[in-house]
Amino acid sequence: MSTLEFYDSHAHEIAPRYEEIDFSAVTDRVRNDIPPGSHILEVGSGCGRDSAAFVSAGYRVTAVDGSRTMIREAEKRHPELRGLITHHVLPAPLPFAKESFDAAVSFAVIMHLAWNDVAVCITDIARVIRAGGFFAYSVNTRREGLDEGGRDSVGRMFTALPAAEWERLHLAAGFETVWRSETDDIVNRDGIRWVTFLARKTS
Repeated sequence: MSTLEFYDSHAHEIAPRYEEIDFSAVTDRVRNDIPPGSHILEVGSGCGRDSAAFVSAGYRVTAVDGSRTMIREAEKRHPELRGLITHHVLPAPLPFAKESFDAAVSFAVIMHLAWNDVAVCITDIARVIRAGGFFAYSVNTRREGLDEGGRDSVGRMFTALPAAEWERLHLAAGFETVWRSETDDIVNRDGIRWVTFLARKTS
């Protein structure tokens, strides 16, 4: 089973679990840096929790997600997101023009790409953000229990890199680091660590 096949077939089970996770410490910190009213692209909207939080805080939001079933779950749980989420499978180029957005956010998403696709995705995210705009993202720095191909027991792909390597990738795409935060897993799973970055596009 592939990553998208897993989310498509388990969205009704996963979405309520994701909704219960309090991710506000991260989104609140990001909102401190992204000006109110900015147009934000969420890359990988999942259950819609974070897009809905940005909408309620007064931001314009456009979102993409690779799972049609998760999009339906997001729109069911957050009716304000109807019409704002486009089905799009990474790492294909985002379906938006150059410098369309003031900022992008992507939480626990681009780590599901194979290593050689991660840099492609970050570079394309940079393409659609205006100069001086922001990119906030969370990814794994540690993920135990993966097989030799980087997949977990249910078939999801994970790329876990040291924080310095994630930073090198966004620097190469034209971002500078504003801040980074390394943490244990928010729901206390062993063998999993995270880094969250806020970066600014410089070129």
